[in-house]
Amino acid sequence: MRGQPVIGRRLSARFRFYIASILLVGAVWLVTHYIETAPYSFDPNPAPELDQAVEAYENLNNLLITLGTGMLGAMGFLLTSKPKDHYSPRILWAAGSSAACVGVSMYFGYLSYQNLQFVLTYSVGTLNTGLVEWPKAFHFYTLLGGAFFFADFVAQHLSKAD
Repeated sequence: MRGQPVIGRRLSARFRFYIASILLVGAVWLVTHYIETAPYSFDPNPAPELDQAVEAYENLNNLLITLGTGMLGAMGFLLTSKPKDHYSPRILWAAGSSAACVGVSMYFGYLSYQNLQFVLTYSVGTLNTGLVEWPKAFHFYTLLGGAFFFADFVAQHLSKAD
């Protein structure tokens, strides 16, 4: 009994990767479109506490981006520290899922920053609007998903080394 040729499996895996990537980009685009077209209200007299809220919001955004960048760097280090090792597809799946989640998280961090600038430019007067809240929530939860897959990858990587 002969199995499927190696080349056919690689093309199939590559094809599935591209389909998954296209679906991920489409989903992110739909969420972005939904966020940016949602109605919001203007406040002509913003509260003085808005400056402190904006500073806290920007600090949180910076911390999440730093954490995501650190996870990507650590994953890159673990993947390239022993180039002779061959990783199973399950281990690479966890690493790829983590990288995808962190990448999407960074995108929502960027979108969050852009929407914050919009709120400040047009004097919306509050950060409690869907325009700001949705990207912030997606930014956090996709980073949390990336951390989960990263922890899975690290656990498998460490168990393989022993």
